[in-house]
Amino acid sequence: MIDSLLPFARKPFTTFCFGALACFVSADVALADGAPLFTRANSDVIPLEERSRRKWDAPVIADLDQDGHMDVFITEHARKASVFWNNGGTFSEPQDVVFGDTHGAAAGDYDMDGRMELIISPGGGGGKKPSHTMVYHINQDRTIEKGVVFDHFEPSRGRAVKLFDGDNDGSLDLVLTAFPLKTQKKGANHLYNNVGGGAYEFVSYLPVAKWMGFRSVNTDFNNDSVMDQIFFGGENMVAVAGGEGLTYANVSKQVLGAYANTTFASSIAEIDYDNDGDFDLFITRADHPFAGKTSMDCEHCRFAFFARGKPFQYEDLKIEGDFKLENLQMAYPHFDVFSGSDRRQLDFSDQGDKHGGKDFTLTPDEAKGWPEERSAHGLYIGYMGDALWRIGGHTKSPTAAVIHNVISEPEVTGYVDMPALLLENRDGVFVDVTEQMGISVAEQTTSAVAGDFDNNGWSDLFIVRHGNPASETEQILYLNQDGKSFVRAENHGIVSPELGSTGGGVEVFDYDQDGDVDLIFGNERGRWHLFTNNTVGASENNYLVVKVGRSPSGTATSLGATLTLKAGERTYKRVVGSTSAAFSTSANDHLHVGLGSMETVDEAIVTWTNGEQETVPVDTLNHSIRVGRFTE
Repeated sequence: MIDSLLPFARKPFTTFCFGALACFVSADVALADGAPLFTRANSDVIPLEERSRRKWDAPVIADLDQDGHMDVFITEHARKASVFWNNGGTFSEPQDVVFGDTHGAAAGDYDMDGRMELIISPGGGGGKKPSHTMVYHINQDRTIEKGVVFDHFEPSRGRAVKLFDGDNDGSLDLVLTAFPLKTQKKGANHLYNNVGGGAYEFVSYLPVAKWMGFRSVNTDFNNDSVMDQIFFGGENMVAVAGGEGLTYANVSKQVLGAYANTTFASSIAEIDYDNDGDFDLFITRADHPFAGKTSMDCEHCRFAFFARGKPFQYEDLKIEGDFKLENLQMAYPHFDVFSGSDRRQLDFSDQGDKHGGKDFTLTPDEAKGWPEERSAHGLYIGYMGDALWRIGGHTKSPTAAVIHNVISEPEVTGYVDMPALLLENRDGVFVDVTEQMGISVAEQTTSAVAGDFDNNGWSDLFIVRHGNPASETEQILYLNQDGKSFVRAENHGIVSPELGSTGGGVEVFDYDQDGDVDLIFGNERGRWHLFTNNTVGASENNYLVVKVGRSPSGTATSLGATLTLKAGERTYKRVVGSTSAAFSTSANDHLHVGLGSMETVDEAIVTWTNGEQETVPVDTLNHSIRVGRFTE
């Protein structure tokens, strides 16, 4: 039996092949007692809303109130953003922070006042209302104060907010990306220098990726301790190497080679899969939600549709019984739904605010006929007789839903494949090792994170599928086999049950501090999900958690600090704030290292961004150690 499967039931590997080019090895990872490796946390653990909604990016993970537990900040797109306070393994009811069209967010003490801040970038009203980035201060008593609005920044259609120490002086500089306005001829990737006292000064425009390339990740791909940037999301990827004094150079060809032409990258996750001390990259890919899409789950007789910006009318659907629609999602400015030839407008006042998903049923008599006049924007539903129903309409913003009991077989668009990539870092140049490492994910995927989920000493991969909106979605978990290959886990328990949604962003953290890393992710037009990892207690594998505070002198924040841990022939590297989120910056300063059967650590050093270092005293394993200065 392979070592990394020690916590799990002794079941054989299975090889799945789909054509000549898509094979992967899988293994059942149910625990020895038959329970899944992961279980969904219920409302007693975290009171996440059960109603489906639009999302923006991954959650932001940070100890916002500095009580030693990682809190969760989430954004419901175009509605509000809220924080769930971690009370030691269970979470509070959500506390609303900001309302409206909120996009990227970053957590960190940018003004060095001892409090954590959230720097938030609003949207720009489709370009009609360019906005400014704003700050919220988080007090230790969990009160929240609105801070400055950076009105000297160039107003924009905000997207990503990336905090990092670009000049290695200990303070947090800032990169903002945006959907470029027509007036922004130099692009909308802005670099700002932290000049102290809570102030930022504009430095330069950074290189831009092609259309829709406003996603961003911080990573030190050349291992020189200066943070680099990769911009992505559209028709290519742009790698930008950091230099002295907040200078940057476009090194895409040298670093990425042909993979600079990778299209529609949705997230980039750092993973040192071979424990050689540098970060490799795992890239998920998914199309942008602009073109209309339809899909079908024939087994369960469900038809899903997505429309945006153009008139639409689908092939008449043959439906058994009444018309049952689930998770109707509509957005400003068009929310109206009309039924029958008389265009009776449906009333959803009993389902709460208009931003969330709506469910309803119509009888043939309630929707009889199809209106000739359909000039009003909205969704139209009509019963045409002989069990046939017609759906059409015209809305500016996305409209999507799932229709049940469809017994015909309508033609659907489906979703094109966009294979994910694993790129190995070889002295600052990336090489494709996807197939070599046994990873085969041809379908669209929206995000991924690395974490040693079984504590065997090798970083694994969790991948969020775009999925078929007409079906439930079992997510993807790949377990690392000693840096030599990955095995796809089956029966891991991580399933998104909601219909009408597609994949979103994911983060990894040990919310209950039991020694194994858990998962939290959201689905677009769906829900947030927290999954508890059940490895500890079922495994004899060892681990260590290093909690990083400010530098010993207090002049550098924890964000960007690096733990380098050596055990045997392995070198583990962990960075505070490492995230695959395309638009946000987390500040998870609890650095988790699975160690497998290792019983001793040879060396562990934390290096802050300003160059200060502190040796981690590791006498025993399977606990946490604090290093640096903390606010008590």
